[in-house]
Amino acid sequence: MKLLPNWKSVLAGSWSVWLIALACVLSSVPVFVSLVSPGLLGVDPVMFAAAAAVVNALAIPARLVAQAGLSNALGVFRRDASGAMRKRAALGLGAGALVISLATPFIAKWEGVRLEAYRDIVGVPTICFGDTHGVRMGEKASMSDCVARLKADVHMFYAEISRCMTNPDIPAGVQASMLELAFNVGSGPVCRSTMMRLANAGQYSRACSELHRWVRAGGKRVRGLENRRADSKRALCMDGLS
Repeated sequence: MKLLPNWKSVLAGSWSVWLIALACVLSSVPVFVSLVSPGLLGVDPVMFAAAAAVVNALAIPARLVAQAGLSNALGVFRRDASGAMRKRAALGLGAGALVISLATPFIAKWEGVRLEAYRDIVGVPTICFGDTHGVRMGEKASMSDCVARLKADVHMFYAEISRCMTNPDIPAGVQASMLELAFNVGSGPVCRSTMMRLANAGQYSRACSELHRWVRAGGKRVRGLENRRADSKRALCMDGLS
């Protein structure tokens, strides 16, 4: 482990470090004083524990803020518009992570995994968990490769359909069902769909009901897709509304 070349200047302006140090002091004071003489404390030790907890809580967002010294740190935290993680971005990141965590196991369950390239129901070369990007027949993959492909694909599809969501209040379950659908049929069709339009209009139940329309492949109605859409509507879309 090696210190940063400019560790002194970093320490001077890093109020997260100072907050953590203060929390350590607050946590140790009641223990130290009680060892000397319990009567010297005069304050319920719980108060020190509460103060330490508050300071520790403040130190967490401090790690995310572009800092400019202790003198105006709180003002910087409130006004920051540079490299800091602002509230809206933080909320968006959290929502996106939730949507992806809901959709990914659902996708893995319905896609299944195959470590050697095959042709899907419409003849497209596919491998792993339904990945079709640049796949060539005869290609093979390890399970770790497939997991990495799945993660990359899910993040890519979510980034693409997120641009089409003009309503910031779409429930995570509804978003997850649209992400799962995009993984299966592509982002473009989902962005142009009635489901997306209804979700953006706040008509979430009607948006969920649109899933039953996406059950055809190669011009034919497919029972597997019917079951998949019904499961998506129940387990992702409508469950999120309840």
